[in-house]
Amino acid sequence: MVPLKFIEDSVILAITYGLIALRGVGRINVQPWVAMLLGAALTMVLGILTPSQALSSVNLDVILFLISLFTISSALEVSGFFSYLAYRLLISSRSMNKLILKVFGLSALLSLALSNDGIAGSFTPVIVSMRRQAKISVKPLLYALAFGVTIGSVALPVGNPQNLLIALESGMPKPFILFAFYLLPPTIINILITYPLLLLLFHGSNDDIVINETRRPEELLVNKRLAYTAIIILLTLIPLYFITDVFNVSPYLTPVTLTFMGASIIYLASGSDRRVVAHNVDWTTILFFMGLFIVSEGALESGVLNVLANYLPQPTTLIGVFISGLFLSQVISNVPMVALYIPLMKELGVLPSNSVIWIGLAASSTIAGNLTLIGAASNVIISEASEKRGGEGFGFLEFMKYGVPITIVNTAIYYAWLSYVHIPI
Repeated sequence: MVPLKFIEDSVILAITYGLIALRGVGRINVQPWVAMLLGAALTMVLGILTPSQALSSVNLDVILFLISLFTISSALEVSGFFSYLAYRLLISSRSMNKLILKVFGLSALLSLALSNDGIAGSFTPVIVSMRRQAKISVKPLLYALAFGVTIGSVALPVGNPQNLLIALESGMPKPFILFAFYLLPPTIINILITYPLLLLLFHGSNDDIVINETRRPEELLVNKRLAYTAIIILLTLIPLYFITDVFNVSPYLTPVTLTFMGASIIYLASGSDRRVVAHNVDWTTILFFMGLFIVSEGALESGVLNVLANYLPQPTTLIGVFISGLFLSQVISNVPMVALYIPLMKELGVLPSNSVIWIGLAASSTIAGNLTLIGAASNVIISEASEKRGGEGFGFLEFMKYGVPITIVNTAIYYAWLSYVHIPI
């Protein structure tokens, strides 16, 4: 007999992800964060998780990290820096094709060394502000950003949370070197191939850019002190991430604590804009993450995830982790998926020396973010940040229309590279 919890949680998952998938169909217009909170509430109301279990399932490191990153992003937006950067990009681009290249290339490059969620949250206001400054459609630019931060973040452990989890908890030797050797070359190939694919998918968007009002870019910086403070903090954090991860300076100096300190300094230095910076943080994305952690834990507790995993190949081979990473990430997103699979893979006998399999898990779970809207948290961050500022968000089926062909190409390149290239370290 099928346990009651299993049936109840299956219904919860169907409602939660159904609302997300059907958004824009008929009169259904429920934002992903609302659907996820509903799923989390049902998980507790039906007794699949107790409130204390639900609270303990929320990864506070991730929540604190995102709040801190969003604070830095908010300061850059409130200071006018994002409007300044957007205007600079617009006046230096004569066509949409060149602007798509700059957004895609810059976001992919930054995501090599910075968290893709941070780049997604920081760059979205830049793109949305372009809509006010010029007569353009920003939807192709939002997709360029989404695909750029996902592809760029594959190559290094600091590119995204799931890579960092694998690098730190798999036990593999020299993770930074292994990631760079195995994933940097195919990532560069994917960046070069994906740009023409974007132009093909958005072939009707190559219009000339018409600026609404010509002005001096410096006029857009309404609070230079706040802008400079946020930029200095951001530029300081980048090398500190590498230093603390490589050298283990102190157990208390982590990307989370360092970014939280940076956010605290921003609030201290914000002056009269302090409340505006706090109000402008993307709190709905934080709520989405909290709901996601609870819904994912409920799926694990009820046994639904175990059943799904049984229908997928065991993650003990390269093809097994690629299939599992690609498809299970669409159910619970890639960070919770990797967090659940690391202990499972260890239990199944995947050793730290099986570097290619661990690297394959990183590549597949990350590139899975290009397949659907909920495959990566960065997609939701971009969509929510755009809607919050009066722009367009992503539709679930619309995202798949562009994401499926790009994911197929990206996955084939990563899998082929990891299958045939073996680098002795």
